[in-house]
Amino acid sequence: MFLCTLLVIHSLTALATPSLRWGADPSGGAPYVFADPANPQSYTGFDYEFAEALAREMGMTAQFVPTDWESIVASLNRKEFDVIINGFEPTEDRAREMLFSKPYYLFRLQLTVRKNDTRISSIADCKKLGIPVGTLVNCSASRLLDEGGYKSVGYQDPVGAYQDLENGRVDAVLMDVAGEMFYARKNPNLRPAGEPFNTGAYVVGIRKGDTELKKRIDAAIVRLSDDGATERIFRKWDLWNDEQLTLRSAEPAKYEVAKSTFNWSEGLIKLTKAALVTVLIAFGAMLIAVILGIPLALGQSNGGTAVKVLCTVYIEFFRGTPVLVQLLFLYFGLPVVGITLPGWLTAVVGLGLNYAAYESQVYRMAFEAVPSRQWQVAYSLGMRPVQAFRRIIFPQAFRTALPPMTNDFVSLFKDTSTAFAIAVWELATAYRELANATQSYLGIGLVVCCYYLAMSLPLAHYAHKLEQRLQRKSTGILSSGSNT
Repeated sequence: MFLCTLLVIHSLTALATPSLRWGADPSGGAPYVFADPANPQSYTGFDYEFAEALAREMGMTAQFVPTDWESIVASLNRKEFDVIINGFEPTEDRAREMLFSKPYYLFRLQLTVRKNDTRISSIADCKKLGIPVGTLVNCSASRLLDEGGYKSVGYQDPVGAYQDLENGRVDAVLMDVAGEMFYARKNPNLRPAGEPFNTGAYVVGIRKGDTELKKRIDAAIVRLSDDGATERIFRKWDLWNDEQLTLRSAEPAKYEVAKSTFNWSEGLIKLTKAALVTVLIAFGAMLIAVILGIPLALGQSNGGTAVKVLCTVYIEFFRGTPVLVQLLFLYFGLPVVGITLPGWLTAVVGLGLNYAAYESQVYRMAFEAVPSRQWQVAYSLGMRPVQAFRRIIFPQAFRTALPPMTNDFVSLFKDTSTAFAIAVWELATAYRELANATQSYLGIGLVVCCYYLAMSLPLAHYAHKLEQRLQRKSTGILSSGSNT
């Protein structure tokens, strides 16, 4: 009876304790928040431990809500969680959308290069040599590179950036010291170039209007700093330094900046450049798909047993696995066997190989739609197989295949958006960057939709006109034949 009473009291107490729901992106989020390798069912990281300590100090229970980094501010404003704790930096664009707590950690940036690369000893060398620098999108490092006129390559997570550095796709990576220590410092093939520089702050992101919550969080951060709890957490993760002692006098107002308006002319130029990349990827991939799709179709229909099996395995593999997985496999897997392709070429080849499987089925059905007697008539006229295929079979099959080919091409334009996962800067990636920087998802999103329509509608219109012209030509030939 006594035990049951204790359980009831504990349950009521747990229900009465308010929760502090905090959002962070655990994918590629080490050492901030990431799945604990020793217990994958749970999470760990210095931000995870800080969030737990902050909630306890406030008399609350911490509740972690996994989310996506690119949309983390929008998710906060949709009230999916109460605060953001994720190596979150106070920036001008974010200040328009939210409140910032007192800083709880000061970080610096670290440039990393390959161990045997003697050209680079500082970030200034990258600008002097015109070397692109890899970094995370929408962070202090990316803003520093943009403002300084450096060439940069944006990544969604630090894993891809440092792997590309090791594989030679980029020659330098600039990130927070926390990420650099976890992902690069122990890699024997990489080395830090110069000393850490450019101090920034991590803060808790809070919705506008939640001023009382901000006051409670600020007070809890001060108490955690005073009693040494913050220091213990960051010493555990080997991130403590004497610069952190200055935080007790730091005020959030010094990190909040004035509002600014979005430069639409510059934004449209950026989107136009990204759209051109999308067009080039789509046309290159479709060229591969068309060239490879025809022999796949013929091999599956008319080849020997071994050829049929090989073609069928290829087709089912590429149709049965996600294109995003295929791109990641080509981008990160091929360097293991000594084949390193740049991101744009990986996107062209990967999408081309994927769509070749679908195109082969379009062509196979189109070839089968041509009556078999057409081959016999062509042979009776003295044509060889290749000549019969080129002059008799293919023109008829092409008319049948044209509508579904057009649909596939339009779909390919949209699937180029998966290339963001391998650091290809195309239209969807540019949209994510600009929308996250301005929080104007609706306005910029409508513009991006117009870009996609502008790319796909003319293609569909031209294909429709071509189909009508071929149909009229075919009808004219048949009419002439019947009159004769």
